[in-house]
Amino acid sequence: MESHKKILALIPARGGSKRIPRKNIRELWGKPLLAYSIEVARRSKVIDRVICTTDDPEIAEIARQVGAEVPFIRPKELAEDRSGDTEFYLHAIAWLREQEGYKPDIITNLRPTNPLRRTEVVDEILNTLILRKDVDSIRSVYRSSISVFLMRTIDPESGLIECPVNVPREEPFQRAKHPLPQSYILSSYLDATWVEAVLRTQRSLGQKMLPYILDENPIDLDTEEDWSRLLSQYSSYNAYLAAQYQSGPAFFLSADMKSSSKD
Repeated sequence: MESHKKILALIPARGGSKRIPRKNIRELWGKPLLAYSIEVARRSKVIDRVICTTDDPEIAEIARQVGAEVPFIRPKELAEDRSGDTEFYLHAIAWLREQEGYKPDIITNLRPTNPLRRTEVVDEILNTLILRKDVDSIRSVYRSSISVFLMRTIDPESGLIECPVNVPREEPFQRAKHPLPQSYILSSYLDATWVEAVLRTQRSLGQKMLPYILDENPIDLDTEEDWSRLLSQYSSYNAYLAAQYQSGPAFFLSADMKSSSKD
């Protein structure tokens, strides 16, 4: 499918990462980490702009060198530890509209911490959203081995077991004839949102999120342990791709997600 929608890929890469200092430009397999997100976006058949949003001049220059646009520097107050995706989405949308008169139809977030993406999967996810104007966004998830209906929290004050929000206190799913519902974990592989939904809800993912189910969760490089685990598994990005194609498709959409919108 060829997209007739304007799709903007945002590569968020702030300078103040704590657990792995300067991780967005740390070298991985001979390239700065953010290069993998930029390159997969540039190979996409549906993404038409690739912008790195950063507060750091050094990161901005490296992002330009590996193929991204950096038309603005993100304000420091939008790049703190607790800054969320919504803030830099709204900043990018407003800046591009005011300075260039450019308004994308869809924004996709390609976080540098997940370098193990495949272009064909990125395009499949985005093409799925293009057909679904009845939802606000699409987000990658993977299956949890434990159902949320088996999970409980412990109250920090009383020390007693509590039920998470909206998980029934009764045990309606304990009977053999009523298997526990499948639970899913959010993945950083990719998410994408209609810009209209971002502006309407003031949320980066809007309110109605469509899932894209991954067979597995590719490594997300948040800690030094994650980094070491990745290097122990694959000697290069090409080695990762070879392993994926040898084992067959690693990602899939369930049939109900392939239905198009009624609009």
